[in-house]
Amino acid sequence: YVSWINAVEQMLYSEVIQEQAEVKVGYNGKFIIDLSSIPVPQDQDNIRFEDIYAVYSIVSGEKDIQLIKTTLTSGGIFQNCYYKENNSLGIRLKSFYDQIKIIYFVRPKLKTVNDNDEIQSGNVMLPPEFVDIVKAKLRGEACKIANEDATAAKWINDYNVLVETFKTWMQNKAPQFGM
Repeated sequence: YVSWINAVEQMLYSEVIQEQAEVKVGYNGKFIIDLSSIPVPQDQDNIRFEDIYAVYSIVSGEKDIQLIKTTLTSGGIFQNCYYKENNSLGIRLKSFYDQIKIIYFVRPKLKTVNDNDEIQSGNVMLPPEFVDIVKAKLRGEACKIANEDATAAKWINDYNVLVETFKTWMQNKAPQFGM
């Protein structure tokens, strides 16, 4: 059940909610930033490269430079860009920087269970009026395991409808400028 809850939350935060946060990383003598070493709030999961929305180079007294997302291959050729290198953030700049500002999409920390299969911590990280999304997903997946295909289809259909309703709700709450 916990893996299903995690999957729903991670998908909704990455693809629908897309709550943004910002972190600044100082120059470390290298142009590779280990994303797993960046501290995030206690209720958030570590930053993955796929969570990154924008990257800026900050040099004191100068205008921030927005870096362009590229591939590992192109990152070795073009300047003022960022790319994925293993599980890290690679950057290539025209000049040295004081800090790198990373804007990323927040994801909740994964829920875990102990040796007794008890959930250790965490709430379902959705607005209360949309917790039924998780309930429908859990019911549908459980019915699939029990080979109750018709009932599973009903719950998975409910899940899909609720996700679409949630997408519409989020779109209505989204900022109208600067997105």
